[in-house]
Amino acid sequence: MNVEITKHALDRVPLSIIFDDSTMLVNLNYFFLRDRIAVDRQYGVENVVESNRRWEDLPVVHPESFTLEFAEFCLEHGVKGKYSVVPCPAALGRIDHGLEIFSKAQQESWLQMCRELIVPNYDITPEMMTHTFVVDLDTLQPVDPNLWEQWGWNQLPVDQPELIVRYITTACQILDNVGLTPDGVTSPGGFGNPIDFYARCAEEAVRSVTGNPTPYLFKRVSSDGAVDTPVWYPDREAGTAMGEVIACVGDYTGSWTGFGEVNVSKYITEDLQGGRLPAVIDAGDPAVLISHWQGFYGLHDEDRRGFNAFKTIVRRLRERDPEGERTRWRKCSEITSYAIAKEMADLTVDGDAVSLGLPVQVPEFTLRVDRPLAGVSVDGQPLSEANSRAAFENGTFYRDGETTLLAFTPDDRSVSITLN
Repeated sequence: MNVEITKHALDRVPLSIIFDDSTMLVNLNYFFLRDRIAVDRQYGVENVVESNRRWEDLPVVHPESFTLEFAEFCLEHGVKGKYSVVPCPAALGRIDHGLEIFSKAQQESWLQMCRELIVPNYDITPEMMTHTFVVDLDTLQPVDPNLWEQWGWNQLPVDQPELIVRYITTACQILDNVGLTPDGVTSPGGFGNPIDFYARCAEEAVRSVTGNPTPYLFKRVSSDGAVDTPVWYPDREAGTAMGEVIACVGDYTGSWTGFGEVNVSKYITEDLQGGRLPAVIDAGDPAVLISHWQGFYGLHDEDRRGFNAFKTIVRRLRERDPEGERTRWRKCSEITSYAIAKEMADLTVDGDAVSLGLPVQVPEFTLRVDRPLAGVSVDGQPLSEANSRAAFENGTFYRDGETTLLAFTPDDRSVSITLN
């Protein structure tokens, strides 16, 4: 008898969406373009940013009302993912100390909204400190006007691990201070090479603030071919590791400028067969989108080009899997934690008994058995039988032809399963 751990929880391909460049109220790109263009002119170099639209034409603020509308849509439709909150946006100030351009009441209202309506469906991560200048952590002033997180620190100073750990730790601590405890980190632009050094530093930084044994990072996009979920530095004895979530398609929801390309068919075509997402889903890989908050909002409050496109994507994905039998929306942390648990698990089969050693325990841990079963018990507790694939949930088993799926949430590192 063959027993294996399924690639994904409940044997459903994860859907997820990543939001970059988001933060409290500020449209980061207004200040990003303003400051980068000024630096380029100062140093007499050709612009390294898209400046085919004046930064003065961009909105300064993404109003709370828009973020609220988005959050309510996600809660209604079960959409999940990752939402960046840049801790010190464009070096304007720390959000835990307050930004001078907003009142205290405005800022607390946004933070409360985020805690209550974004956090239930989204991981929160810093996108390092500023998403612009590398700053001195004591003064919050730029170290060097030409040293930016995504360019100067696209190659991290590997001889200064203490500096990088402190930098990322401070970003995480700011978010924790306002009740937005981070689940991992996001790279601003090209920040974070070499990635093995970055993963090590980020793991230490996040865990020092949150105690999370399995944080994750987001940095890479794989726009064709297979999509992996790498596990960095697994420690079975300690039950710790650093996960990595990789997006499967580029941003066609307005991009980081706020006025980039919008193209729903790049994700999923009207006939539900074409686009990147059906191919990834059918291959059984995580279908993770990347978007930028600027593109979702657009150029004014009635634009919403990215958000409107995403509503169509969500509808088409639901039409493709109306009963939710093959896909499920997940936070990025759910995807990476399951991948970590699977990689670190030890599975032994002895007749009708299965023993699991699970250094990392996650909800909805799922096994596939290559025979139809009449019953399953986990640590002496019977699982109930699901009468359809759509009904297959945590705490049940489902006979799928000549195989059986079973899902449970382990209570301990050691689990005993009896198959009947």
